[in-house]
Amino acid sequence: MRTFKAMSCLLTLSLLSISILGTSTPARADDTTPARADDTTPARADDRTPARADDTTPARTDDALAPPAPAPAPQNPPPTAYSSAPAPVAPAPMAWAAGGAAPNMHGPSVWGILPWGGVGVGGRFMMPLAIRPLLVNTAVRDNFALEFGADLLHWNYNAGAPGFAFNYSWTEVLPVVGAMWNIWINDRFAFYPKIEAGYAFGWFSNVGTNMVAASYGGIFADGAVGALYNLGGGLTLRAEAGSSGLKVGAGWLF
Repeated sequence: MRTFKAMSCLLTLSLLSISILGTSTPARADDTTPARADDTTPARADDRTPARADDTTPARTDDALAPPAPAPAPQNPPPTAYSSAPAPVAPAPMAWAAGGAAPNMHGPSVWGILPWGGVGVGGRFMMPLAIRPLLVNTAVRDNFALEFGADLLHWNYNAGAPGFAFNYSWTEVLPVVGAMWNIWINDRFAFYPKIEAGYAFGWFSNVGTNMVAASYGGIFADGAVGALYNLGGGLTLRAEAGSSGLKVGAGWLF
């Protein structure tokens, strides 16, 4: 009996050992090998390789192939500061600077003439004269000029008595030379006295049957006063009144 009980105990112990050993071996296969396959290898395949393929390579491909950003729309520049400024005007006449000299002008002038009772035209050419100014230490300036030229004058006359009337005309050419003293108020405006002398010759025309047409010649002298205003660019307005009548015209004086 004892032998049988002892063998029964040994058999029981053997079965328990086999059961324990069978339970331990599958635990190692299930806990170690699958853990390495599931935890290590898949983690590297899922966490590292896809991250490089998704985060790095596609980002470079999308950035390189993406279309360039559109250029900004052009903007109109702001208006300039002078867009609303008034149109430029000619500079005003300047006052004389200290030691400034009057303009020494030269050039041609033409004018229409209204002699007392007639009409005419004329022309002059002005040249400066090297004469020392008379006005010093004053608010005005002065200089002298020489002018030469000629005038063409014409008159119509009606004469007669009851039962005897006639008409006639007189035409006269006056070559002259003269001197003028220009007194400049500023660098554009001046007035002047002038004396001229020349030789006048003329002739009658349209005389009646009882008149004899004749010609005449003789020395001529004239005194006048005048004014001139330089508009700029040489264009100068002129007016003059003397014993031969009123003259109004323009000159190109520089």
